[in-house]
Amino acid sequence: MEVQITSRKLIKPSVHTPPHLQILKLSILDQYPYYVPNIFYYTNANHEIESINTQKLVEQLEKSLLEVLTLFYPLAGRFIKDKLIVDCNDDGVEFLEAKADGDLTQILQQEPKPYELLRRLCGGLAIGVLNSHRIAGRWTMSRFINAWATTHFHDQGISKVTPPIFVSPFNFPDSSRLRFPVPPPRMASKKIVTKIFRFDREAIEKLKSEVISGADSGVKHLPSRVEVVSALIWKALISVAKEKHGYLRSSSMSMPFNLRGKVGVPLDNQCGNLCRPIIARFDAKNQSKLVLSELVSLIGDAKRRASSECVKAINIPEMFSMVTNSFAEMFEELNKSEVDIFRFTSWCRMGLYEVNFGWGKPAWMSLVPPNIELTVLNDTKSGDGIEAWLNLHEKDMIQLQQDPDIMAFTS
Repeated sequence: MEVQITSRKLIKPSVHTPPHLQILKLSILDQYPYYVPNIFYYTNANHEIESINTQKLVEQLEKSLLEVLTLFYPLAGRFIKDKLIVDCNDDGVEFLEAKADGDLTQILQQEPKPYELLRRLCGGLAIGVLNSHRIAGRWTMSRFINAWATTHFHDQGISKVTPPIFVSPFNFPDSSRLRFPVPPPRMASKKIVTKIFRFDREAIEKLKSEVISGADSGVKHLPSRVEVVSALIWKALISVAKEKHGYLRSSSMSMPFNLRGKVGVPLDNQCGNLCRPIIARFDAKNQSKLVLSELVSLIGDAKRRASSECVKAINIPEMFSMVTNSFAEMFEELNKSEVDIFRFTSWCRMGLYEVNFGWGKPAWMSLVPPNIELTVLNDTKSGDGIEAWLNLHEKDMIQLQQDPDIMAFTS
């Protein structure tokens, strides 16, 4: 499929950012130096897209974008590295239009999805968003893309959008006041490959049933779909490590934990990277065998422990202390040479399948993970399944695909 960029321009906010908002200080949680690409694919099932004049569509998208950027003004600014700030100078976001000589069904009907093709922003009607993780994490970008769609779709436009609040330095001190920085994920030195494993509703319900009713089950709470899927993948990764090293190794799995609605400080509409890590630990010395239900319990316990710590953070100093302690705990894990660290992140229930520009919700949403070992969990379109995007070394991926549980529960 040949893809040609037909236009490239900068879109600036329709209204200048006021002087008191032109400097956004970044916190310790805003130090991730990589970009997060997402693509939303829209089919022509109702023949709505083919009736749209392409030039008019692009003009409408540009108009709604410049309007919504008045609310999400840091996205149109520029990062100043030596000062760890975003200069919200309204320089604009880059807006590209591209055409592809193929049909969108080439992607949406192909199983498995052609990942290498996705890397090239192939078209049909697809909207891609690439953002810096320094300025906006997944929650913020979900708010942005939905706000853009709402502004484009509704007659009342931007008045239908709840204004976001960007994190002030009062919530989290800047990194110069801390004894440690947030380390970026270590980029892989070997070839990383990406595979998508889909867990449908039936597979997840079967997993939950087996975890709860198993003879070795110590699960005390009904697990969520994210917990059982994460545990199954973690179990498979532990097995891959055992095959590689020749013995069962201790490991930890880490996952970001959204602070919004969890702490005693109101953060509900605040943007930025407002999260802390949770860590679940598997100690091979105390385990005679690898049991899925045990891993589910470890993940559930880690989440409940994080929730309990968040509830106790009823003011800014306590929240700051809780967050920095959780990162210090993660750094300690990273420095253990005999412990494998498996990194997960969940984008489930982020509203990414609600992005409606006026021609329906996306038929599919894809991502392009960075070149690091990482597992990203995302909703399926139905909302009751999970797509797990796994980034692994090539040899490890071959081994993981042969895992009995992976073969039994995924497509």
